[in-house]
Amino acid sequence: MTETTTTPWYQVTDETAISTPGLLVFPERVQQNIAAMIAIAGDVNRLWPHIKTHKMPAVIQLQMAQGIHRFKCATLGEVQLLVDCKAKHILFAMQPSKDKLVQFLKLQHQHPEISFSTLVDNTASLNTFSELAQQEGQQLKLWVDLNVGMNRTGIIPDQQAVTLYRSIEKDLFLKAMGLHAYDGHIRPHKLADRISKCNEGFQAVDQLKTAIEEQGGSVPDIIAGGSPTFFPHAQRSDVYLSPGTTLLWDAGYSRIWEESPFKTAAVLATRVLSKPAEHILCFDLGHKAIASEMPLPRAIILGLETAVHRGQSEEHLIVETPLASHYQVGDLCYALPYHICPTVVKYNKARTVSKGNPLEYWEIKARDYVL
Repeated sequence: MTETTTTPWYQVTDETAISTPGLLVFPERVQQNIAAMIAIAGDVNRLWPHIKTHKMPAVIQLQMAQGIHRFKCATLGEVQLLVDCKAKHILFAMQPSKDKLVQFLKLQHQHPEISFSTLVDNTASLNTFSELAQQEGQQLKLWVDLNVGMNRTGIIPDQQAVTLYRSIEKDLFLKAMGLHAYDGHIRPHKLADRISKCNEGFQAVDQLKTAIEEQGGSVPDIIAGGSPTFFPHAQRSDVYLSPGTTLLWDAGYSRIWEESPFKTAAVLATRVLSKPAEHILCFDLGHKAIASEMPLPRAIILGLETAVHRGQSEEHLIVETPLASHYQVGDLCYALPYHICPTVVKYNKARTVSKGNPLEYWEIKARDYVL
């Protein structure tokens, strides 16, 4: 590719050292994102970040070094990773099936120094949880998962939710931790609209908390939001905050939250494989190298932002651009995925880069569903 006078932040000095397709992570930018998370939260102890985006011990350790000790996760593999990292609080933020809960309770028994908890949103699961906890002679900590409009998981915050919560409180083998409300469906690009929608949806959570307390219950804590609603929920003084994508950031969230302080800390390295026709470039950035659940384009190829993404297969990405003549087969390019979370899991290691220099590999450890 033709040279420019200014070296972009993502460019590696020795491009021959980079294998493609590959995931590059920039530790200094991760550190800056952690600092931004803490600044928005106002208190490091309010943060309960998710690890599903990065799944990396090194990123967890960077957060712990800054005083973050509570973490959310979505798989047993991620639970095990957090155990290995000696996290103090682990929320398995996925209502477990019976087989998963057996393993979860086993980990809890083996590590009494760690506070384990998980989610529940229905009576049938609650009864199963109670029976298993009693069989194992353990107390299981539970958050009631609320459906605040996403319609993916959770119980509607009405009288049934009050009954479910109070059932936890009355069970000797269960402990009610509070309420969990994820509102990932709230994604207006304008901050004012996002705050308004977030506050509107949270009214039901407040009302449920009041209803539980009026019936003699106690709601010690509330965990609210994810990355899109991180800032709106941070304006409340009495909730834990659960951003996740904020650690690495991506092109998708950059569009949703344009004014955010977060920096892209992970890019994909890809090479031109072929130039099969005029204005056509083929990159080694197929389905197996990048999240492909959304329509094309699935990434922004830096320097080729206006290229038309014509097609993608297992190993190939085809783009059309009048700038194709500026590129040669073998040229290294860099791409920003629109969705970094399911992109990271396609790699077992990420190459770290500092000031243009490729350094050590960071292991992406929690990729397994089975322990």
